[in-house]
Amino acid sequence: MFRPIVWIAWMFAAGIAASRALPLAIDGWLLLAAVAVATAAALLAFHRDALIPLLAAVSCAGAVLYLYDARPPPHDPFLELDGRRVVLTGMVVQPPLRRPGRVRVVVAADTLQIREEARPVAGRVLVSVRGEQDVRYGDRIRVTGRLVRPPTPGNPGEFSYRDHLAAQGIRATLALRRGDAVRVVARGRGHPVLAAIFALRARISGVFAAGLPGPRGALLMSLLLGDDGALAPETRDAFTRAGLLHVLVVSGTQVALVMGMVVWLARLLRSPPLLTSTAASLAVVIFALMTGWAPSVARAAVMGVVASLALAGGRVYDVFAALALAAVVLLASSPFLLFDVGFQLSFVATWALVYVAPAVRPLVGRLPRPAASLIAMSVAAQVSVMPILAFHFQQVSFAAFAANLFVVPLVGVLVPVGLAAATLGLILPSVAAVAVRPLGPLLDLIHILARFFAGLPGAAIPVFPPSLAGIAISYLVLIALAEILRGRLVLRRPAAVGAVLALLSVLIWAQVLQGAGPRLLSITVLDVGQGDAILLRAPSGHTVLIDGGGEVEGHLTGYDVGARRVVPVLRRLGVRRIDVVILSHAHEDHAGGLVAVLQNFRVGLVLDSGLPHPAPSYARIRELVAARGIPYRLARRGMRLDLGDGLRLAVLLPQEPLIAGSGSDVNLNSVVVRATYHHVGVLFTGDMEALNESQLLDLGDDVRSAILKVAHHGSDTGTTEAFIDAVRPAVAVISVGAMNPFGHPHRRTLDVLEGWGAQVYRTDRDGAVLIQSDGRRITVRSVRH
Repeated sequence: MFRPIVWIAWMFAAGIAASRALPLAIDGWLLLAAVAVATAAALLAFHRDALIPLLAAVSCAGAVLYLYDARPPPHDPFLELDGRRVVLTGMVVQPPLRRPGRVRVVVAADTLQIREEARPVAGRVLVSVRGEQDVRYGDRIRVTGRLVRPPTPGNPGEFSYRDHLAAQGIRATLALRRGDAVRVVARGRGHPVLAAIFALRARISGVFAAGLPGPRGALLMSLLLGDDGALAPETRDAFTRAGLLHVLVVSGTQVALVMGMVVWLARLLRSPPLLTSTAASLAVVIFALMTGWAPSVARAAVMGVVASLALAGGRVYDVFAALALAAVVLLASSPFLLFDVGFQLSFVATWALVYVAPAVRPLVGRLPRPAASLIAMSVAAQVSVMPILAFHFQQVSFAAFAANLFVVPLVGVLVPVGLAAATLGLILPSVAAVAVRPLGPLLDLIHILARFFAGLPGAAIPVFPPSLAGIAISYLVLIALAEILRGRLVLRRPAAVGAVLALLSVLIWAQVLQGAGPRLLSITVLDVGQGDAILLRAPSGHTVLIDGGGEVEGHLTGYDVGARRVVPVLRRLGVRRIDVVILSHAHEDHAGGLVAVLQNFRVGLVLDSGLPHPAPSYARIRELVAARGIPYRLARRGMRLDLGDGLRLAVLLPQEPLIAGSGSDVNLNSVVVRATYHHVGVLFTGDMEALNESQLLDLGDDVRSAILKVAHHGSDTGTTEAFIDAVRPAVAVISVGAMNPFGHPHRRTLDVLEGWGAQVYRTDRDGAVLIQSDGRRITVRSVRH
């Protein structure tokens, strides 16, 4: 069956993706669109099929829309004031998201003031405030903080927080200091319809909190209203590991129940079809707005409206056409949604339920129909979303297959009863608060099941992220299997064997071609904020990781850089084993991330200065080394490592006896390593200081290196002119965090490097720096440029 809207949705999405991948400006896409339209007109004039050029024009429209939304306006105050402390004035446009100890508020800013200058602006800003704040939708507020425009991803393939916020129309964030507060200038400035909808939401939340305080009410509010702010982090982690995170997100189930309740009531009252359709459409739109208009609920709302219109017109509801229309509507409203994981999972899971599940259903056997349908839907949905989960989260959960079989039926009971109680709560809140209490044991059971399945061996299995080509092949194979099960695709033995051999050939040759390039030394200086993490890949294939990033001592936030940034990027780079881990010194911003690295990768050797230090991560590293039986050696001057194919490492410092009593012993005993690959030298300096530089010069070491990892994040404790004259770097890389509290890199250090003529790269501005060399020539590129 030919569905034009399905093709339009595919081509519109393809245009958005192409505009992000191809270096073509808006004018170029407009020119292509004009050519496509002209070609279509000519074909129609000759009574020829013009489908292909018309679809090409749709793709161009998607590309233009994405580039238009991504292009900042000229003289953009959000760019000009990035990193500055400003006074922001604007209106709260969404119900505040309240989390323990923090409130997140989306503000439509109209004024940014710096000193005495006030600039008119138009754009949304995400404000995060510590403590409880009496802020509501429609409040006009004034708040002081540092305006921050989220950077683009700093590491290869990393999650883009900027695009995530852009999909919600948010241009920047406002970071508040301790003691900064929100001042409400006026109340009730929002749209009256939205204010009424959000007031209903607040009333229902109050009913749930009163009837089911604590974790029970938090889970019910997440199930029915999409409000997960009160959920404990360990609860969310358990649901994630068990493959049940979708349960916490409002989606098609809730929307279908709302629509079903309205249609049932309308038919009970013998309402005409048009009135029934209108009421059902209004109900699903109001419910979607009440729950935050997230991609999953917005998709379901659009499909619900289409179903209501089909009901009014007596037409057959085409679920595939409705799904495609929902995609076009959402992408037209915000093309950034195409890259949002919630958008992707919602559409793929829905497609799986309507396309893959019916094909799987006959395989279940003679089970009762409800059980067979549940198994088929669970298998179809989990298999279909696995490539996306592997790509974004680098883990899959085989426990999810069983977990969903137990939990989904319980949710199927909770949701309609909860919605009924919510409706009652709008009329009789005290009665509804009592009515929801019997749901408590059921909510407890869901918590117990989530924790149980999250603890099974099959939960959260780490995987290497597939390539885009691998994802495409996965879905092509899934479609082929579904068609075979439906009986619409029949493969005879020769054809089946040929298809399998062709697929294997593609996979094998992809690996062969990937490794058939020139043998190069590859160095990746990762963007880990204020810290160091550097990956060396030898031409022989051996890998060395120097430091692992971490938090800045004295500014600990609980953010695990190793698990959140270092391990994912290593997997994206295809690292399966780390032959040598070198810890330059035990400070948290170098050692913290190595804990997750040691937990997730096989490691052949750990080198460390061995200087005792009370940092918690350093103690944990030593425990993991002992528990896992990883070979460990003290790094000392004179040590040599041969990594094969011409790449050699030499430890230049520290030397015995270790420096003691200096007040900066940890930095002064950093492990300093020089790598040489034919005619190219690379110097890794940890956080060494000027005393170490003099020490190396006095020892007469050959420190000439075309590539220099600048010491101590570019501080003024080192990088002296005499040392740089001896190193003679062509490329200098500074691993440093944006807006760090130390003022790194220091202006004097930059002047010394630039005065020598070195090409300076900084991870705070350039993101990860990727360097390759064949032993003579050097090529450098960065993720952000």
